[in-house]
Amino acid sequence: MAKILVVDDIEDNIRLLCFNLEDDEHQVITANNGYQCLEKAQEYRPDLILLDMMMPGISGTETLKQLQADSDLRDIPVIMVSANDADDFIIEALDIGAHDYVAKPFIYPVLAARMRTALRLRENHLEMLQLNKRLSKLASLDPLTEAYNRRHFLELGNTEFAKAQRFKRPLSVIMLDVDKFKAINDTYGHPTGDAALKQLTSLCQNAGRSSEIVGRFGGEEFVLCCPDTNAEGSMALAERLRIAIEESTLNFEGSTLNYTVSMGVTTIQDDDQNLNDMLRRADQLLYHSKENGRNRCTSDSSLTS
Repeated sequence: MAKILVVDDIEDNIRLLCFNLEDDEHQVITANNGYQCLEKAQEYRPDLILLDMMMPGISGTETLKQLQADSDLRDIPVIMVSANDADDFIIEALDIGAHDYVAKPFIYPVLAARMRTALRLRENHLEMLQLNKRLSKLASLDPLTEAYNRRHFLELGNTEFAKAQRFKRPLSVIMLDVDKFKAINDTYGHPTGDAALKQLTSLCQNAGRSSEIVGRFGGEEFVLCCPDTNAEGSMALAERLRIAIEESTLNFEGSTLNYTVSMGVTTIQDDDQNLNDMLRRADQLLYHSKENGRNRCTSDSSLTS
């Protein structure tokens, strides 16, 4: 069933609760004071805590405050259990963050019903967190390649641009486009073209460091934002990636093909106002690579040298 942490300084109370909880097939962890509660909550991450209000050393109320202050523990529902049923104590515990309050002597079936409610709400909360994660992923990733989509890439890239300007650090952008991609689709079919784009994404993601931001800008065009990477470093990365793509072979549904990419490589300049300035320049450099034979990298310095 559930993992329950029982916190009480009276051993007879613990034994009685353990008997009932284990009879309901719960896994029970016990603690005799607030300090043990905090330690065991960190160690076992229970699904629910039954916390006695009056304990020596550190009270149940203070223990609850510390549980709520810990970002790893605050989502664990806590039911306060106490012989003191004064309204002020109940209100304080609920205001701090307790899920519920049960006065001693309690009737176990009533406590069990309240536990089920708390556990059901926790399960719903965890399901909602997982759903939000999935929705966030869907909103930020290209559905085919799982590279960042254009919108999210721009969000992340503009953040890196602001950091680079503020701290006077280098920043580079690599834009790449698959050469003659239409011919791949026309010859091998769109599923093979899709497989090529997925393979290309993997090659881009594995070419550099984890800090590189890889986005699909549309069709067969991809872009990499490379924080803390100067002109020399970005050109070396682009050339390494270009060679890896050229030397890769795609085997898909009986088809075997090789393809190449053309790239434009640029580094942040003093008069750049935002990431779009760098992207426009990278796009122009990419066009230059296409016009001069494809399967090549063109950088800012390539045009001035």
